[in-house]
Amino acid sequence: MFKKILLFLLVGVISYTCFLIATLPASFVWKHVSPQLPLKSLQLDVKGVSGTAWKGYAHLHSNGIEGVLGWDILFSGLLTGSLPVDFELKSNGGTLATNARFFSDGIELDHTQGTVNLQSLNPLLKKQRVTVNGEFQINHLSIGYFDGALTAAKGLFSWTGGRVEYPAGREIHGNQFPPFTGELGQKADITSLIIKDAESSINSIEAIMENTGIATLKVKRRLLDLANEPWPKNSSENDVVFKVRRKIL
Repeated sequence: MFKKILLFLLVGVISYTCFLIATLPASFVWKHVSPQLPLKSLQLDVKGVSGTAWKGYAHLHSNGIEGVLGWDILFSGLLTGSLPVDFELKSNGGTLATNARFFSDGIELDHTQGTVNLQSLNPLLKKQRVTVNGEFQINHLSIGYFDGALTAAKGLFSWTGGRVEYPAGREIHGNQFPPFTGELGQKADITSLIIKDAESSINSIEAIMENTGIATLKVKRRLLDLANEPWPKNSSENDVVFKVRRKIL
């Protein structure tokens, strides 16, 4: 009889403990975690959090952009040695959603979709005297990063086009740009990104990154033509006018 009572008490304690963990308020966790985060250097203000530590929302503010970040931790993934977390961000600057999987040696992002209203970023770019317009979209983006290396990269990008202004010495130059598309891919440990406008088959920008983390960026004359910037006429649209190579990972 005593053993049965002890067993019932043990089951009750375990059940109550699991209940407390499952309903652990996100605000309680945030109160203890936030002092360790570099929020000021990121210029990020967290107005408040709600829900539980496993499924909740954070109300964010940064440089005039306000939004709500939601997360949902799926414990089923623990059986495969990973921690899946679904993230969704909704703000006055756009939306972003991704399925993340955290491993002991890296992270995977899958089914990433997003839309950014570039005009909402102009207050952030004011010091650089840059102005952008239009809508930027991310489609079917997948990223794998393990042991300090990019192990997977695939996705599509698009920009509706619009007027872009930028500093050129003491002057401000600008022009109306057509829509652009971009494609990210990886083959034989080489990650590549190509960007072209809708009015030409020539890549305006090409970038590759080796598995060593060294990246090479090439800008073609086609982009200068779209910006209405001068360049020698004896060159072609496909000529490289700017090239840089450096280690980024």
